[in-house]
Amino acid sequence: MKPNSWLGVDIRTIEPNEKGEKVAYNEKGVMIYYEDSDGKWEKWEFDEVGREIYFEYSNDKHYWSKKSYDDHGNMIYHEDSKGYWEKHTFDDLNNLIVYEDSNGYWEKRQYEGTLNTYYEDSDGYWSKTQYDEDGNKNWF
Repeated sequence: MKPNSWLGVDIRTIEPNEKGEKVAYNEKGVMIYYEDSDGKWEKWEFDEVGREIYFEYSNDKHYWSKKSYDDHGNMIYHEDSKGYWEKHTFDDLNNLIVYEDSNGYWEKRQYEGTLNTYYEDSDGYWSKTQYDEDGNKNWF
């Protein structure tokens, strides 16, 4: 269903441009609503620092997605209207340490300083990556 308003903007009052498109921007000048001349629309919502937290569109099939971020700007959760979701966990240094999704897939990482990384996933793959003092990667 086509929205009448979005984030305080009355969509019905937006005058179409020369291409028949309706466009609305937030106070920071970022597009939050777009409608083409055929009436198909897209809308976005952003958090206070400009990260996308919501997206929705009406093209042939209705779709939406939501995102959440931690205090460091890392995306920690994503879900959409198709039932798919992802969770991300980060350590204090903003390294991804756990990833899991609605398909049952997961990845885990463990870091030893900046030189060693241990990795394993739900498919049975594992690895150890070691970096030398010059930043060259060595796989084990």
